[in-house]
Amino acid sequence: MKKILPDSLEANFADLILHIGCIKFGQTKLKSGTMSPIYCDLRLLRSCPDANMVAVKLFEKLTKEMKFDLIADIPMAITPTVAVLSHVTGIPMITPRPPKDHGTGASVEGIYRSNQIVAVFDDLITAATSKLEAIGALESKELKVEDVIVLLDRCQGGKQELEARGYKLHAALELPALLDYYLSIGGIDQARYDEVMVYLEASKPA
Repeated sequence: MKKILPDSLEANFADLILHIGCIKFGQTKLKSGTMSPIYCDLRLLRSCPDANMVAVKLFEKLTKEMKFDLIADIPMAITPTVAVLSHVTGIPMITPRPPKDHGTGASVEGIYRSNQIVAVFDDLITAATSKLEAIGALESKELKVEDVIVLLDRCQGGKQELEARGYKLHAALELPALLDYYLSIGGIDQARYDEVMVYLEASKPA
């Protein structure tokens, strides 16, 4: 588990997402249909340019050793951040999406060529369902995917699902370490910390 150093870029981001309300406590239904005592709403980054730019810097940090031709967002939560990342880095952006029944009917928006390498970005990962759907759309166009990059790994099996299919996950933060950090700075109390940690432990993949 990654630890967050108090003077790090990761700590800055952790402070910002807590301050702007991205980290919400209380029973919430996830996309999977399961209930969770914590919800991480990183869609709020689009309304906070400073925090969004820190997210861009985290993505740059995570990918500085990677080689790829294109960046792909999984719409819509991370789309504004990846658009800024594309602008800052000069790397073209494409978007996999369910095919439309009108217009071009494209399942991948943007300009690309077969055999180009694509890095896939999203806000967070719980299970890997949406990531694998996006990768499937990209690979159906003869694009190559090796890496998936997220801001937050909830550590509930998504990484293992991707690795089982041959893809590598890169996460700026892991939820247990994020909670450790919040507890250490007084951002959450012990009771809240214990509640979420018990939930995460119970939901770990076998």
